[in-house]
Amino acid sequence: MKNVLLLGDSIRMGYCAFVKEELKDTAKVYYPEENCQFTQYTLVSLPRWVTIPEVPPEKIDLVHWNNGHWDVAHWNGEEVSLNSPEQYALMLERIYRKIRFFCPNAKVIFALTTPVSPECGVMANPRSNEEICQYNAAALEVMKKLGVPVNDLYALAEKEIPSSLYKDYCHLKEEGYRILGRQVTKVIGENLE
Repeated sequence: MKNVLLLGDSIRMGYCAFVKEELKDTAKVYYPEENCQFTQYTLVSLPRWVTIPEVPPEKIDLVHWNNGHWDVAHWNGEEVSLNSPEQYALMLERIYRKIRFFCPNAKVIFALTTPVSPECGVMANPRSNEEICQYNAAALEVMKKLGVPVNDLYALAEKEIPSSLYKDYCHLKEEGYRILGRQVTKVIGENLE
C-alpha cells in the first residue's frame, strides 16, 4: 500500500475526501485538516503536516500539492496581490526543496491554481483569471526547472466546470470538486505505478 500526502488550499480541501475514497485500494491518503493557505504558511507549516502518526515522512511515496489562490488574492482591499509572481515563484521553489528534505523518497506533483467564476459575484479578497494565469505561468517555469510534473487543474476546470458548479466566486459545489478529484486521482495513480 502506497502513502500519499495531499497539500493545498480550500480547493484541495474540497476534493481530498473524494481522492482518499477513490484510492483506498491502492494508497493511504493523508492531508491536513486545515487550509494550507498561502506559500509562506505552507513553508512554515510543513514540519507539522508531514508528521503523520501512521507513517514516517520517508515512507511517503507521493506528495500532490498546490498553492496559489491566497497568493494571488488582493487581501483587505489591497491594490497588489499578497505575493508578487516573482515572490510566488521563489516560495514554490523553497516549498519544493523542503518537501524533498522531509519526504526524500516522495514523487512531487504540483497542481495549477483553478480559475474563478466572475459570474458568481466577487469575493472580499478578489483575484482575476488573468492574474491566476500569470501565477500559473510562473509556477510552470519553476516546476519545469525542477523537473516536477504538473497537474493542470486550471485547464480542466476551464473546460469541464461551468459556473453553475461554482458555489461562489472561487469555490465549487460537490460535483465540481468530484471533477477535480477524478483528475487528481488519475494523475496520482499514473505516478504511483
